[in-house]
Amino acid sequence: MKRNYKKKFQFDTKKIGMGLFTFFVVFVAFRIMTPPSTEMAVIESPDGSKSARLRKFYYISQPSYKVYYRESGKNIWLNLLYLQSYTNVPHQTAVESIEWSPDSEELYFKINGTSIWSHVFE
Repeated sequence: MKRNYKKKFQFDTKKIGMGLFTFFVVFVAFRIMTPPSTEMAVIESPDGSKSARLRKFYYISQPSYKVYYRESGKNIWLNLLYLQSYTNVPHQTAVESIEWSPDSEELYFKINGTSIWSHVFE
C-alpha cells in the first residue's frame, strides 16, 4: 500500500495575497476619507510646558480649522478646537495664527489679527 503525502508549504500564498489585498483596500479607504490638510503653525508656550498646533483642512470648498495641544514630553496631540468654517472673512484673504498668552495659561486662535477663540488652561 502506497501512501501519498502532500508537501505542506510554510506560507500559504492565497492567505498572503488576501492579506495584501485587504491592506490595500484599507489603505485606499483611509486615503479617500482623510481630507487634505496643511500645518499652519506649531508653537511652544513661553514657559515651555506645552505646545500648540494649528492645522487647516479642506473638506469641501471652505477650509476647516483644528487646534491641538500637548504637554511637554508627551507624544499625543489633543484636539481643543474644531471650527468647521469661518465665513466672516473670505478664505483666500484669511491669515490664520495661534498665540500663547505671556503666562502660558491661555491659547488664542486668530484670523487676520482678530481673536476668534481662546482656551484657558487650568
